[in-house]
Amino acid sequence: MVAAKEKNRAIDFTAKMLENSTLYLIQKQLSASLVISERKEIVEHPKTIEVIMANFLPTAEAFSNRYQENNLRDYRTAALLYKDEKSAFVRMVEKNRSWRTEKSLKKYTPQEINQMLSLRKIEKDMLNIYNTDCLVYYQSLTDNLEESLRKFRMGDVQLDYSHIGPNDPGYGFVQNRKSIDYKIPEEHSMTDSKAEILFSERNKARWKLG
Repeated sequence: MVAAKEKNRAIDFTAKMLENSTLYLIQKQLSASLVISERKEIVEHPKTIEVIMANFLPTAEAFSNRYQENNLRDYRTAALLYKDEKSAFVRMVEKNRSWRTEKSLKKYTPQEINQMLSLRKIEKDMLNIYNTDCLVYYQSLTDNLEESLRKFRMGDVQLDYSHIGPNDPGYGFVQNRKSIDYKIPEEHSMTDSKAEILFSERNKARWKLG
């Protein structure tokens, strides 16, 4: 679990990144989110946006419900995740102790397998809701990484079941396909200065970092 102090720091940092763009006013700061609005002097019809640190909510369903509630009251919803490697950005080799015997990953090198993530439900839901292949994470300060917001493209992992033959159990039900749970993250962009929220014609939020 992320301590309350670290949660507050993550929300404070996200607010700072958005304020630094000079495009938004912070209306309210909550334990898991920010309510912001576009500046009237910049946008003719300013939107109200709830910026949610999605894995600070109790469940993935709670995020989906909040997204639907915001739609009903004409709020937009932008989301990001706290990169704690427990509730989000979980390495597959840490979650799946038997990965060395996972023959369906034989197309990949040990280094590539070591990079793979085992997506949590909230991450899969966000990819589906926003119809995207990118997720944004808050990165806390570590010995190797500065405090920042980081966007990652979630690359597909192709499962190969060619090792299962006609005489093996379940042969008729397996197929080579892309994994639902595993992804290879590739850093797309990062910022420790400013961030912006953009919207498509369907009002799907996406992040512009830096």
